[in-house]
Amino acid sequence: MGRAENIQLNVRSAFARDRVHALAKLTGMTASEVIEDALRGYVPPGIPANTGKLVRRGALLVRPSSGKPVSLESANEALDRSREHNIDD
Repeated sequence: MGRAENIQLNVRSAFARDRVHALAKLTGMTASEVIEDALRGYVPPGIPANTGKLVRRGALLVRPSSGKPVSLESANEALDRSREHNIDD
């Protein structure tokens, strides 16, 4: 990640310092890389997360329709096939 400005972040939390140090040692990353990676994955509460191709429909994440309707019978058949396949594993 390029540095546009010279910024220093002072962390006063003993937990945060210890956790970053432990993760850096475990992963072989620098402390800055650990923090950058953690911040990339952080989504504040109330803000929808980037979910790739999925879209939010109420409390559910679903894949957008391709325009072709799916009948109840074909959906149930697909579920049954999936369940039969998972039982055999």
